Parts: sequence; C-alpha cells; structure tokens
Amino acid sequence: MRRQRIALIAVLCLPLVGCFEDPVREHVHLTLLGAGPVIVTVVQEVADPRLAEGNEELADRMEESRTSIEGNLDPWSRRFALHQLLAEHRSTQWVEGDLRRSVHSAVLASFDQVVEMVEADGLTGNLAVAGGVAGISFFPTGGSRATYTQRQEAERLLVEWSDTLAEYFESVIDLYAYLGSRPDRAVPCFAHIFDTHAGITASGPLEADEEELVLRIKNALDAVVLVLVVPEGESFSMNELTRLVYDPFPARLTVSVEGRVLQSDGWIADSRFFERPAVDAWNALISLDGRWLAPDLVTAMVSPAPEDLQPEPDPVEFASRLRYVAAAPTSAEVESALLSALVPADELTLRWRPLAAADDELNAAAESWLPLMSAAEALISE
Repeated sequence: MRRQRIALIAVLCLPLVGCFEDPVREHVHLTLLGAGPVIVTVVQEVADPRLAEGNEELADRMEESRTSIEGNLDPWSRRFALHQLLAEHRSTQWVEGDLRRSVHSAVLASFDQVVEMVEADGLTGNLAVAGGVAGISFFPTGGSRATYTQRQEAERLLVEWSDTLAEYFESVIDLYAYLGSRPDRAVPCFAHIFDTHAGITASGPLEADEEELVLRIKNALDAVVLVLVVPEGESFSMNELTRLVYDPFPARLTVSVEGRVLQSDGWIADSRFFERPAVDAWNALISLDGRWLAPDLVTAMVSPAPEDLQPEPDPVEFASRLRYVAAAPTSAEVESALLSALVPADELTLRWRPLAAADDELNAAAESWLPLMSAAEALISE
C-alpha cells in the first residue's frame, strides 16, 4: 500500500502487489472506420499470483483464467472462433512462468458481428450510415453473468456497505463542519488523513478534538475501501461482485472512431477514446460526490487500480477546495442512492463523420490490417 494512510489495508496487502486492482480484468476496444469492418481488440489481464496468497478460492479463479486464456478457451476466444475473421493478431505476456496479459485483436467484417459477440454479455446495438454520417448505439438487454447466489450475496453486502458509508459520511461531515469554523486547521487535518507531511510547514501536531475527528475518518476509510479487496475465502471483491450483478457488460468497453465526432451521449470521453461507464459499487460511490458532502475524501485517496496508478492527493490543494455538507444520511438513504446509481444507461450513442480515406482502408488486403490492429493495441496500452 502506498504510504501507510490506510492502516488496515496495509496489513492485508502484499509487497509489490496493487491491492486495489481487480484480480482478473477484461478490456474490449472497438475501432470503427465507417459502415464496414470493425477492429476488435480484447485485452485480458490476470494479476500477480501473490495477490491470492493464502486465499485458495481466489487462487483457483486466477489459475482458471490463466489456463482458459492460454488454451484459447476464454469467452472472447470462443466468440472470435464463431466468425470468419478478415485478419487476426494475438500476443501474450508472461512473468516468471505465469501468463499475465493477453491481447487478441481481430477484424470483423461488420458491426453486426460485433453485436453478436457482446449480446452474450447483455448488450446489443446497431450501426447506421446516412448522409456521410455514421452512428452507433448500444442498449442493455438485462442479461448478467452473475449466478443467483452471487445476486443474493451482492444485495447483502450492499446493505452492510450502506451502514459503513453512513458512518463515513457522518465522520467527514463532522470534520467539514469543524473546519467551517477553523479553516486554518484544514491543511494539518488533511495532511494527517493523507499521511502526507513532507514540505508542509503547517501540518504540525493535531489538537485533541482534531485527533478524534481524524481517527474516526481513518477508521471509516479503512472500512469503506474493503469493497475493493477480495476477502479471505472468497474469489471476488464486493466491487467485482456488484459489477457482475448490476452491469450487463462487466468488461471495460471503449470505442474509437476514425473521423470527426459530431455527438456523444452517455460515453466518458478522453483524448484517446470513448468509454462506457462501468456499473459497480465504487462508481456508484463516485456518483454520490456532492450529495451529502463535497469534496469526497475516499475517492480522492483510493482508486480501483494498480499500485502505481493510485491518487496522490495534495493536502494544501485539497484544503483550498470549497467544502459542502448536508445532514448526515441514514443507512437506508445511502442504500437507496447506491441502488439508483447501479442502473446502467438506457442507451449510449456516438455519431461521427468518417474520414474520406476510410473507404480505402475498408477494402484493404488482410496484410494491411496488421498495422491498424497494432495501432489499436498501442492506443489502449498508453
């Protein structure tokens, strides 16, 4: 664990292992040129085996994933095998004899074939081109990878996590209320919460009341972030479990287009591609920022990502932000808000004007697809 700010998690984590990353990760990326072929790039990753040390159930899950990917028996390899591919490329990465990453790229003849692949996981969609403008839409179909037992467990854990979050919100609201009358104490309080003191001359020792407030928050943070950790004797973290249950497409899905984007609804846009919002407990928590308090502490400190991608909040900058608090919510209010956030978008749409050069690329020979697949793989590896 980076630094020692989350004491309980630091005890649970193993050296050099990113404790908050999913043990098994899937990323499906679509490269759309126009109305013809689509480049589909599937990245599957299995974390360092040490993540499962002492947890036989998790170790079995990770080994099963490695074995299925290695033998081309994973769901994505089986789905690719059902189609006549225009071109295909696959690579794997191994560390100390263990498969850690697989990249499987293929060119499908049409978007309809892409739809056939994703429908197995609860999404459907369509692509249309008219007047030189291309557009895609995706809709959830209500499917799920989760079993009945997993659904029951996710519902139970959400009730418990709602209690935990209610205590967390109350502790932060109390701190922010205190800082409303003592704004000069914001930097030292946040410095102690973040365990970041280097170069902060005002961090100093805390007053007695501040120590109690900070300790309450740290204890609450410890409990909240357990949603990202696979418990002993289990094979999924609570966050993964809620994604299986509530997200019709639990793999990460991104799309890039060749051309000028005209409209994007429901997607998260960055400089590389458009991403479908994930539906899970952690993203539900992120959506609550500003409902009962702002800024949120736990999502500023922790991310469901590997160790080297964890946030590094600056106490001075954080102390300068405007703070907002409302009345502390009850557990029932938190649970209701979480369930509302665990509903996938009804529709995602993207419209763009394809490049004129795309027509030539759509008719390219199989060998000409290889650099395009390599570019797609490089795009999502940045």
